[in-house]
Amino acid sequence: MKNFTAVTLRGTTIYSKVRYVGLAGTAIMFGVGAFLVVAPGKGGEPLINRSLVGGTISMAIAWMAWVITIRPRLVMYVMYGDTIRIRNWVTETVVPYGHITGVNIENGLTFTLKNGSEIRARVVGTSIVGELAGYPSARLIRRHIQPLLSSGAHPEGGEVRETFSLSLKVPLIVAGLHVLLYGCMRYIFPMP
Repeated sequence: MKNFTAVTLRGTTIYSKVRYVGLAGTAIMFGVGAFLVVAPGKGGEPLINRSLVGGTISMAIAWMAWVITIRPRLVMYVMYGDTIRIRNWVTETVVPYGHITGVNIENGLTFTLKNGSEIRARVVGTSIVGELAGYPSARLIRRHIQPLLSSGAHPEGGEVRETFSLSLKVPLIVAGLHVLLYGCMRYIFPMP
């Protein structure tokens, strides 16, 4: 039986398989918001009120689903600066390989740096299933990264950079779709 891991390796990028749940959640939440727009309800709320409520609810929950499940990833750069890019929920950290002393997989995936600090990669989070299985996803990632770290060809040059990084693409797309839905309901298929 093949070992199951919760991550997908595509080229030099590692994604979480949970991202499919986030994509489904994003689509479902748009559907819920669209239903709130189309369904007049008991009070006969005006279309603009239903659109604002439905759009806000679906935009907020779809964005959270996106940030928590789809956004986390790990990108390993070998030729361009010899760094690893760790994208978590709201931050993005670039770490040169020369600064990493170890990859800890005891409780998710954590990189230990020469200065003693640790950076957790949310692409493999803490979970009961992972704990019971011994974090096979984290072990897979460590197997791919360890040769890059132990080669010794990476100087300590460069600095660890952590930046606040939160994309507004998803809420803007969902809001745009709700504006389009509102326009359709208001002008093409007039609704009360």
